[in-house]
Amino acid sequence: MDLADITKMRILIVDNVASAKEHLKAPLEQIGFVDLQYVESTSRALLAIEKLPFDLIICAYSIQTEHDGLYFYEQILQSKLLSHDTGFIFTSHETSFEIVQSIVDLPPDDFIAKPVNAEKLSKRINRLFRRKQRMSQACEFIEQQKYNAALTEVNKLLSYQNNRDIFSVVLKTKGELFLLAKEYADALDFYQSMLKIQTFSWAKIGRVKSLISLDQDAEAEKEILNLACKRDTKTAAYELLAMLNLKHDKFEDALESALMASKLSPKSFQRQNTVRLLAKLSHDHETEFDIAKRMLAFAKNSVKESPQLYKNAVRAGIDYAMTAEPQQLQDVVNATKQFLTQLKKQFSVEEHADEVKVMQARIMYLQNENDKALQIVDQFNRDNSLMSDEALVDKAKALHEIGLKDDANALYKVLDDRAQTRNDYIDDQLSDLSLFSKLVHKEKQEKEQITLNPKELNKAGVQAFNTGNFSKAFEVFSQASALMPKNTAIALNMLHVISKLEVGNTISELSTQIGRCIDVLDLKNLNFEQSQKYRKLRNILNV
Repeated sequence: MDLADITKMRILIVDNVASAKEHLKAPLEQIGFVDLQYVESTSRALLAIEKLPFDLIICAYSIQTEHDGLYFYEQILQSKLLSHDTGFIFTSHETSFEIVQSIVDLPPDDFIAKPVNAEKLSKRINRLFRRKQRMSQACEFIEQQKYNAALTEVNKLLSYQNNRDIFSVVLKTKGELFLLAKEYADALDFYQSMLKIQTFSWAKIGRVKSLISLDQDAEAEKEILNLACKRDTKTAAYELLAMLNLKHDKFEDALESALMASKLSPKSFQRQNTVRLLAKLSHDHETEFDIAKRMLAFAKNSVKESPQLYKNAVRAGIDYAMTAEPQQLQDVVNATKQFLTQLKKQFSVEEHADEVKVMQARIMYLQNENDKALQIVDQFNRDNSLMSDEALVDKAKALHEIGLKDDANALYKVLDDRAQTRNDYIDDQLSDLSLFSKLVHKEKQEKEQITLNPKELNKAGVQAFNTGNFSKAFEVFSQASALMPKNTAIALNMLHVISKLEVGNTISELSTQIGRCIDVLDLKNLNFEQSQKYRKLRNILNV
């Protein structure tokens, strides 16, 4: 867009500081803009962009909450409310590494430190719109997933010397297009050629993604370690390591790496959600519950606050309670019920009635009120079309827990078939869709192989142990540790069983199980009785 059309441009300013209106209005009018709209909250900004298209949005990083502007930008990106022709600029008085990192994670079109200078603002806006205008066709092709056409357009831009001022952006886009088009060999060649010219961080990261996609994992891991040593690429390095571990179904290692990335970039909602889903995949429901609660706390009173966050917290709480230590159980259940109460109080229950019934049934089952749980299950709507896939997984769990295992497995099969069909269109292994597909597939297999639920497994294992059927007890506790990998009682019972086993199981299987139990118990605050038992078992097993 040419700044000759400046009087026709519509600009939205989002900032709740009263003085910001004048501080931005004056330089914008000095530049020549006329159509300026000002709102003091992200909720009003959301309504504004739903009604009218804007050429430029200038948004404060912090509005009602510390990072409300950031969540607003994430929201409009995810909701596809932002046209590729619309510019987005963040402003902030603070320029700490943490804030800059969280902004770079998205990223917007530009970031300007306050106070805003008219001359500097004019140059930045001019540069932004020149880039938008020339990249418009390529961006349109990307939105339509016409990646080859976008590559042609990008190459055309690179062929003209008068585009030199946007070459860095165009080259970065070209690499991303090779990855989106799944042309991984071409992507690797391209990134390597870029690194010969200059050590761009984006080229280093793209090269690692290409290596992972081409199964050159050893080389990828070596490069990831190099990226982790540098401040500006450390967050991306841990994210890439999570991707590499996930590729090999090392879910716990992937979770550990993703947690590191989220700690380095704590304000990224997407990274927090990646951790939540990886925790779910790893059956680390304590971490899942902590992350779900944190996401909800961060989103409070911001545009990001939604029924989904409350539902995530309730579901995570139920899963955690199913596998929690007895001394934690009541606190987890109480917190979970509180989140459900808040969901029903703050949002229209009618819209979420089917999902709420599923949650209520699972809570009843948790409290050993099986008859009440069954009554609620009998009220389940058989039409699943109005429920999200994540809600349907919760429904399958409820059916399985209450004893309707055939119905649960049938629902898992439908979800798994749907997820596997989507996999052909997924490129990013850490995307919500990709992680959810893995989750559904893993849970389907587990429910087919492990007929008992977490509450029943420990009881069945103890019963087999007490009758002297140690092989059966080992089998049951192996299943229990797969579903409850962090549970103290399960880990101690597994070591106890192994100490009684005659050499009938393979040494490698036993040593793997012993190692896992020790890893769990060494990190736990054991009570006196548990400590005594653990020390005794380690002496018996000579580990």
